[in-house]
Amino acid sequence: MAAVERSRGFTLLELLVVLVLVAAVTGLVAPRASNWLDATQARGWRSDLRAHIAALPVKAFLAGESLRVDAAELQARLPAPVEWGVLHLDAPLQYSAMGAATGGRVELRRGSTREVWVVQPVTGELVDVDGQ
Repeated sequence: MAAVERSRGFTLLELLVVLVLVAAVTGLVAPRASNWLDATQARGWRSDLRAHIAALPVKAFLAGESLRVDAAELQARLPAPVEWGVLHLDAPLQYSAMGAATGGRVELRRGSTREVWVVQPVTGELVDVDGQ
């Protein structure tokens, strides 16, 4: 009698075990990846906002006219991610036609977390202040 050769393959049980393991790993990794993406988006928005504010003196100088920017205008130009919904200015940021700033304070709020930047008078340079 000739021996019957069986082809080697995976059983249904082995495939199910692998699928369960893949699902478990995905369930652990997906929320962390989502949080990482949200944090990256928020950092990018803050960086873009900071660069936009830092460029305002140059923009006023190149335009040759004074510039006044309030919080609503900043939020319209650079909409905040959902979790960073509050952008507050003590007073509108003002720049002369020569690019000189009157100074001001920019506050970003997210729940109890605050990030504060001070716009230096004359130069318009942004300086970080510890949030409270």
